[in-house]
Amino acid sequence: MQEFAHEYAQQLYLNPNEFVKMSGLWCLRLGHNIAKPTYQVGPKRIECYSLHFVVEGQLLLQYEDREVILQPGDICCFFPNESYSYRIYEPEKTLKLIWIAFQGPQAAPLLQSLGLTQVTPILRARCSKEIWNKLYALLHNISDQPDGVQDIGFSLELQEKLYAIFAMLMKEGMTLNDDKGNVADIPWLQRSLDFIQLHYMEGISIKEVAEAAGVHRSYFSDIFKKMIGVSPNRYLHRLKMEKAAEIISLRDRNITEVAYTVGYPSLYSFSRAYRNYYGHSPGSKP
Repeated sequence: MQEFAHEYAQQLYLNPNEFVKMSGLWCLRLGHNIAKPTYQVGPKRIECYSLHFVVEGQLLLQYEDREVILQPGDICCFFPNESYSYRIYEPEKTLKLIWIAFQGPQAAPLLQSLGLTQVTPILRARCSKEIWNKLYALLHNISDQPDGVQDIGFSLELQEKLYAIFAMLMKEGMTLNDDKGNVADIPWLQRSLDFIQLHYMEGISIKEVAEAAGVHRSYFSDIFKKMIGVSPNRYLHRLKMEKAAEIISLRDRNITEVAYTVGYPSLYSFSRAYRNYYGHSPGSKP
């Protein structure tokens, strides 16, 4: 890697020949880095497509009027002529990225099949061990190639690795959809569910749940909803309401005590939440 002002990086450039451009997809450049605490890029626009993979650390991405924090295993896509800015989110921690810039008539359809568009340019928790291995193999393959040499054999090998990365990303996406609701392979998500079950009647916030899980709140909320099927707030609210209804059915406590028991700060806020959830006031028969 070479040292720059804001990073240590290796940037590899390709000059696709006419044979390569007969295909539907070709690589223009790729690289990887270790960011310095001052790491920041943009705002900038590029004339091709580029996938950025977060290997380690957190990346703050800004596009349009949005800010999104990317975690390890997340991917963002930069689209041609769209403006993006990004920087290290936690300067005291290591940030590592891999990127691939590419072009070709198949680029847009392939990205769309992954769910990547200008409006939704992010994939969450998509990178498996196999994908990391293929990415580093692609980097090593190009860095080991003598400068200026891009014969047909090398071009075919490069195309195979590039298409294989897209195929793996598609497979990972189908696995996430098939495993919806199965949290066994995501330890931090299981920790968050255990934490909620233990403390949901104590007025905990989603921020506290995310901290107990050990991940950033926005990332936590995105993956929680994808895997569990509802947002963390909705899940927590449902537990409170079901517990409140159970306590009320015992008829041994007044409604104010029930409100405090399930973590509401006042009878008014509890009654309003209960009425919105069940369609009737607490204590009245449905």
